[in-house]
Amino acid sequence: MTNDKARTAKLGYSPLFVKTFARKHNLSKTYRGIKKRETKRIEGKLSGKITKSRVLQGTKLQMATPNPLVPTNGAENRPSNTPAWRDNLNIHMICPDCKQSPPDLIEENADTICANCGRVLAERIISYESEWRTFNTDEGKGDDPNRVGEAESEFLYGNQGTTIGGGGRNVSKDTLRLIKAQKLQNDDKNNRALQSAYSTIDGWAEGEHFNHSVRNYARMYYKKVYENNIFRGKNNQAVLASCLFLACRAAKVPRSFAEIMNLTKIPKKELGRTFKQLEKFLASTSQEAVDAIEAEGGIVDKDSMLYHGTQSSKPADLVVRFCDMMGMDFRVQYIATRLAEKIQGISTLAGRSPLSSAGACIYFASHLIGKGRSAAEMGHLINVSEATIKTAYKFMLQQKETLVEPDWLGPQPVNLKTGETPGVGDYKNLPSS
Repeated sequence: MTNDKARTAKLGYSPLFVKTFARKHNLSKTYRGIKKRETKRIEGKLSGKITKSRVLQGTKLQMATPNPLVPTNGAENRPSNTPAWRDNLNIHMICPDCKQSPPDLIEENADTICANCGRVLAERIISYESEWRTFNTDEGKGDDPNRVGEAESEFLYGNQGTTIGGGGRNVSKDTLRLIKAQKLQNDDKNNRALQSAYSTIDGWAEGEHFNHSVRNYARMYYKKVYENNIFRGKNNQAVLASCLFLACRAAKVPRSFAEIMNLTKIPKKELGRTFKQLEKFLASTSQEAVDAIEAEGGIVDKDSMLYHGTQSSKPADLVVRFCDMMGMDFRVQYIATRLAEKIQGISTLAGRSPLSSAGACIYFASHLIGKGRSAAEMGHLINVSEATIKTAYKFMLQQKETLVEPDWLGPQPVNLKTGETPGVGDYKNLPSS
């Protein structure tokens, strides 16, 4: 009986159908009997129409028939008589200014330009040009307009923008040779030395949150030094620190010697000596480049090409950053900046360190409007001793009538963002020492 059930399952009949079929036709409930009856019906020897009951028939159809697919709007579902899409060749792009037919158009850099008048007829169009690498530049056959890989770096040697892919078991011999040649190029000794130096600069810049302008200036200065090899035998870390120091001044975010020393761990004496030699070298090389261009009859913008020696940091350049570091109010920052600009005319403060002068200006401004901070706190942050700040402050206190402006006294303007009042300016708020 078990074998009969298995054979019946092969035919696709349910046990209930087998039982109903056998009872209706007086058959024994076996596989052989059902098979024999089915064969006679197919051969036409059995009269009558034998079908499953409607209930069973409906169940069978519901189980076997899949859900109908919803037709989409694709081209395969369109009627056969629908015409295929074709470009209308009767429409031409003609320049509205020239109105030349046929038009003389130039497609370059994703733009369509009229060759006669230069009018841009279309921009940002999709480029269907080939992306294959031709290696024309390597073979000396002209420029190679490839767009593979990242942009080339002006601070390294050779072509770094090319990326040669490939690998696996089925790679060709030519591709293997190209990959090997690219590795030899990227492993150039000069590039390795420059990349090592640039990584050191980036590490220092990350610590002080320098922007890309400072990093690029430092890289440019170091590459010139490396090409001319003027610091052979010198401490390379000191050279990099000097490049970073000059880069900060060139990018209008000056840093003091003390800050660069704490960042790079280079002694002050060695940093100062290397910094002076680097400035002389940059000034001489820029002058030589200008003279060479003028000798050939060229016109040079000396303001942009010549290296102008950087001046020492001014207190006004440091005050804003120090106020931000201490979380000073905007009014304190404004008064301290104005004081830093005015103290340049005081002879007793002319030769003092810009750090001590900046600290004294912040100390004076904060106490004037009743938002005073201690000299010890400022000295710890600015890296100047407390006595140095107070000494500079005493010279400013002697000139307070000249330095203080009338609008600094009395109630100060309200901060429009926070709605807070900075304080009230009064000479009585100034400490005697």
